[in-house]
Amino acid sequence: MSDTQTNRGYAWGLQTNFTTQKTIAAGALKQILAMDNNFIDYTPATKDDEDWAHGVNSATDQWIEAHDANVQHSIPGHSQELGKVFYLNLGQYQVATPSGGTTSKEHSFKPTDPTVTRQDKSVTYAEYFGAGWNVLMPRAVSDGFTLKGDGLGVLTCDFSLLGAGLIIPNSGVTWYPTATPTVTRLSGLHKLFNTQVGLVVTDGGTPTTYACRYRSFEVAFKKTMLSDAGYKPGGGDFAIAGTSTSGVIRSAHEFDKQMVDFSFVVDMATGSPEFIAVQQQKPLDILLTATGGIIEGSIAHKLSVILPLIKYKTSKPTVTNGIATFTISGKAFYDFTSNKMLEIKLINDVLTYASAF
Repeated sequence: MSDTQTNRGYAWGLQTNFTTQKTIAAGALKQILAMDNNFIDYTPATKDDEDWAHGVNSATDQWIEAHDANVQHSIPGHSQELGKVFYLNLGQYQVATPSGGTTSKEHSFKPTDPTVTRQDKSVTYAEYFGAGWNVLMPRAVSDGFTLKGDGLGVLTCDFSLLGAGLIIPNSGVTWYPTATPTVTRLSGLHKLFNTQVGLVVTDGGTPTTYACRYRSFEVAFKKTMLSDAGYKPGGGDFAIAGTSTSGVIRSAHEFDKQMVDFSFVVDMATGSPEFIAVQQQKPLDILLTATGGIIEGSIAHKLSVILPLIKYKTSKPTVTNGIATFTISGKAFYDFTSNKMLEIKLINDVLTYASAF
């Protein structure tokens, strides 16, 4: 059977905590509008008795000790859907109504405070391919995301979901066009394009704001994970409940470090203040803003990425007609003045991401 967009599907539903799977019922899961055709990578950790003194020259037994599973997806930059990825990864979340708004909401996301918790939100993930593959992966967390824009296209976001190891085949999840399916299809989505993005680079030493024309960007928020620590011997979490020979699964999946990398390909006039600033390696902060269509009144769909403290390097510029094109790349650091390393603000028509999926 050929692989087409009509015979594969992906979905997820937010769990109340790490160990409690989302109840499978009509409308319980929301569609993931993936741009790829990736599926779960399941890996059991096995051992055998090849080196034991059993008197023969080969293994006589093999068993499962633990399970692992993950999946990677890329989604288009819909204003409403990007917030779901941010919500899974950035645990300091607030929502408010913009001035003059009613249905529009402004969502603020900052990295999870590790002094509060290292366990970010988890989802129950589902995927299908044709009639023979309908799989559920509960206890899935994300280890970061990469937000990208290039040329004239739609913004995109890459992310991974790391499971606890438990895979449920023949899950019973139902999909469109089944009546009252488990998976709710998406509608009313608003795209954000790379052509709508404005990049402002501010010299940290003066109040002057420098604008530059950019071609592409990439902002990557990543977390190192305490994956091995999630397997807790004696904890009683096994692929088959109560059956230790079925292999252990994770009872937690916490993060260790958080980091932000970025790169921008920009055009700057030679001799301009912004060109001089980056060549002199002046301290900069970055505000990346994508402004889309109107929600209500004068309030538009809007995505803002704020990096208050960065260290960077620049590539060798290519100069044509007095315009220098080069890459600015580097890392973001925690800024004690603003008490953040990264903040993302998102204005759309989602009431709250606590109940959005």
